[in-house]
Amino acid sequence: MTNPSDSPKKGICRRSVLKSVPMVAGAIISTSAVAPNLFAQTKLTHDAAKYQDHPNNGQQCSGCVQFVAPASCKVVEDPISASGWCQLFQAKSA
Repeated sequence: MTNPSDSPKKGICRRSVLKSVPMVAGAIISTSAVAPNLFAQTKLTHDAAKYQDHPNNGQQCSGCVQFVAPASCKVVEDPISASGWCQLFQAKSA
């Protein structure tokens, strides 16, 4: 007669689950500590965006969706002039 305890166990044992708890907790903690930096975006330099302090063909920063009054931009480093322009210009919808 065979003993049920002699058969190989299938599934997850309690000991392996308990051993993995510190590793899972560490992963969660380290992820939450790194997450803000993971999604941080750096702004382009004036040179990279080909920024200029004057309008270009009637386009200027104050009419761009990326412009943040009074002198900032979501994608190009500060300072930005409201009458400036760069190659990333996107007109605000009317």
